[in-house]
Amino acid sequence: MTGWRDHLEGEFAVDVGHLDRALGLTLQERAYVEALVDPRGPLFQRLEYVGDALLDAVLLPSLVLVEPWTGADLSVVSDEQQSLVSGHALGRVAGRRGLPDVRAFAASVHRLGDRIEAAIGAAWADAGLEAAEEVATRLVVGPGLSGLARWAGAPGAGGDVRYEAASRACGHEPGIVGWYGAAASGGAARRRLAMVGNAVLEAAFSTAQYVDSPWASEAEMSEERRTATSNALLAARAHDLHLVTGGDPTDRRSVADEVQALVGAATMDGGTRAGLEVASGVLRRTFAPGPVDAALRPGT
Repeated sequence: MTGWRDHLEGEFAVDVGHLDRALGLTLQERAYVEALVDPRGPLFQRLEYVGDALLDAVLLPSLVLVEPWTGADLSVVSDEQQSLVSGHALGRVAGRRGLPDVRAFAASVHRLGDRIEAAIGAAWADAGLEAAEEVATRLVVGPGLSGLARWAGAPGAGGDVRYEAASRACGHEPGIVGWYGAAASGGAARRRLAMVGNAVLEAAFSTAQYVDSPWASEAEMSEERRTATSNALLAARAHDLHLVTGGDPTDRRSVADEVQALVGAATMDGGTRAGLEVASGVLRRTFAPGPVDAALRPGT
């Protein structure tokens, strides 16, 4: 599969070497490498779309730990997230982490940032979820959170049979039940878990789209994802999973928080893979941990 690497020469050989070192990963599929070296076209756009979602799914579980679970204000988490994953922030990361220069055109800082996200998407498509997590951590999450104190462990809460049963129904056996108790308890802890869960739901849907709709454009996928992760549909699934027992059952925003918090709890309990599996069950979509069959690679 890697025979194409035996015949590299000129600027492309130099660029591939820079890319391998920056990612800490040797991508096997030439199409992904070419898309990252020359960031144009539908394949690059689809990789960027998936990588953007995966980056948030990897970042948020660590980021919500920078403040106590009792803290009601999410602005610090939101501000830190924006400072790490905005287009300009990622564009600067591209230079600092040693990604090769874009030679084909004068790339904007924003486009360079897109290439960080596409690199994470390429790692997922080429080598699977764990590789994408490693690239996201190497390029963005690790350096970005370096030096920030983080709170360890689940919030001080017991379990909750509704949330634990819903997690099982969606494919993950609960481990540390305190995460599920925190999701059920409401308040600040649930809001933080829902923030994590929202990111993981979008990542689960995005990876499923890449596999299930290999010829869909980024714009088409974005519109479909917006509908599928809307408050209305998530609230309906919260009812299906028997998560709603109090409050106003017609308040879609509040009810949607229940299922987002479930996914967040599973993520904090079992890691990104567990969160994506539960999110896929919630969304009733393909669980797509990667890598992707080369036959499903579009836009080449």
